[in-house]
Amino acid sequence: MRGKLEDLQLFRRIVETGSLRQAAEEIGTDPSNVSRRLTALEDQLGAKLIERSRVRSRPTDAGDRYYARLTNILEDLEALNASVGGAADEPIGTLRVAAPLDFGTRYIGPWLHELAAASPRLNVDLHLSDEYVDLMARRIDVTIRIGEVRDANLRARRLGVMPLAIVASRRYVDRAGAPETPAGLDDHEFVLHAGLAVDDGLTLTHDSGGTTTVAVTGRFHVSTLGGAAEIVRAGGGLHFGPLWYFADDIASGALLRVLPEWSPPRFPVHALYLPTRYVPAKIRHFIDLCVDRMRATPGIDAPD
Repeated sequence: MRGKLEDLQLFRRIVETGSLRQAAEEIGTDPSNVSRRLTALEDQLGAKLIERSRVRSRPTDAGDRYYARLTNILEDLEALNASVGGAADEPIGTLRVAAPLDFGTRYIGPWLHELAAASPRLNVDLHLSDEYVDLMARRIDVTIRIGEVRDANLRARRLGVMPLAIVASRRYVDRAGAPETPAGLDDHEFVLHAGLAVDDGLTLTHDSGGTTTVAVTGRFHVSTLGGAAEIVRAGGGLHFGPLWYFADDIASGALLRVLPEWSPPRFPVHALYLPTRYVPAKIRHFIDLCVDRMRATPGIDAPD
């Protein structure tokens, strides 16, 4: 690892802020000094690290690779310094978390706020999206994913299991009736969330253990759970979605649970992170908090 430690830390902040000017403000100097220090580091390495721009400075391919490895080294060094200084269990630095849009909005954001409120040396960067997030490419510390873990290169901690339910508004049921058996679903339109594909049909499991698979169709295909839910509340059709999202509506009577003795599939919820020799306190504390809060989340079956 070449370059002064301060210059390496400065390079990291340039990448993370996307701005030489902002990085300069953070350390109390002027942008021209930051530019000179960055140029000196690039000269030492023999590679251009940052594409400068007045709008936003971005790492080159070499800068991306250097940042990814450098970040791990600097975090290991910070953890070592913390352990020597007696603060090894204190969340410090920037915690970068990715989470599904709706679940992250309702739960992960508030939980991160709770963690940050108790950790004055912790900053948080929360990325909310239903799209797949590459942890290395997006420099994410932890991602919350719903579904089976398919990446053997990541460490995973199971946070809970997400049951689904079929719901409908009273307005829709008054107009179209409620199916009494799974076969009756053929006569109803669904509002479909694009994140829950049912090309091969929806498999339902009875409380007694029997299963059946039914076809579901509908004119509405919505990219977000929140968007689909609003159409369902307006009487647009039946919907199968996560019980945690609709638990309050069902409890208040705003939505009805259709065929409650028949359950759609259940999906595991995991916290995933890159394997390292040392897991920083910020990651450990966040995942522990998620496990604890999941136990109190309606519509989630949390581990004991």
